[in-house]
Amino acid sequence: MSYLRRLPKFEYLAPRNVTEACEYVAKYGSEAKLLAGGTDLLLIMRRRELVPRYVIGLKNVPELDFIRLNEDGSLVIGAMSTCWAIQRSPIIRQRYGFLAETAADIGSVENLHVSTIGGNLCGGLPCVDLPAPLLTLAAKVKLASTRGERIVPLETFFLGYEKTALAPDEVLSEILVPPEVLKGGGAYIKFHDRHMIDITTTGVGAYLTLASDGQTITDAKIALTTSAPVPLRVKGAETALRGRALTDKLLEEAIELAAQEALPRSSWRSNKEFRLELIRTLVKRALRQAWLRAKEATPPVSSDHWLVHPIYSQIGGMH
Repeated sequence: MSYLRRLPKFEYLAPRNVTEACEYVAKYGSEAKLLAGGTDLLLIMRRRELVPRYVIGLKNVPELDFIRLNEDGSLVIGAMSTCWAIQRSPIIRQRYGFLAETAADIGSVENLHVSTIGGNLCGGLPCVDLPAPLLTLAAKVKLASTRGERIVPLETFFLGYEKTALAPDEVLSEILVPPEVLKGGGAYIKFHDRHMIDITTTGVGAYLTLASDGQTITDAKIALTTSAPVPLRVKGAETALRGRALTDKLLEEAIELAAQEALPRSSWRSNKEFRLELIRTLVKRALRQAWLRAKEATPPVSSDHWLVHPIYSQIGGMH
């Protein structure tokens, strides 16, 4: 990792709406970079890994900063919504509590106030946390440009390490989550060495939907963090769960299938073998938590402090 230096010189552009932002990226192309919270971009620039001629700041674009529930029950999150806003949103806490929990556990309280959901997704990094729970919710993203808008499933948005389907002249404007499923419950559990400081070593999101009997799994989605070059759905494990009740035997089958589908690598933070063991452990815990919440059909979220369920970040914290 190179040393941090002063920011290089650049021209700052401050669009007042999405249309202006799209015009700027269309005009300046590869010479420009969009600035959301800046938690990644500013560090990259200080390391001279990127030296854009123009920085397009989105802070003053109010139409990107909102959280809204549509009449059909679908959720829309503006790309400039911060992790703080997401974890404090009554709409998200009541309907998708585990998404609020995930946002609340991303870095320090200072980071929560500046990091945005759009920036979290657009970096294309496999180690960020929000993609996994959003993948289990079948989320989509809206991409805007001077050519119009298009909707892309989040599952096909990530193309490779630091690569996404976002074109050079596009701005990610909204995240779309389908209506909440009755009898559904989700969980996101991760492990990292230093709470609120280090990035996620491995994380697992799970969402289970149960039949009216409260036992049979009608749908299952499992997504992994830092387990492949992109945030990854493990569809073999999902298929094994559908139409069955969650027993210890089924859990063991699912975690082995998930480990087989994962593509973790060795790095200075962790070797491949340790990550595979983490995947097995965290898939089991996430599925158990999602199962319990699906049975309750009311995912609990605390409302009296900014950090929700910090115990989920510790590998030994849930049995």
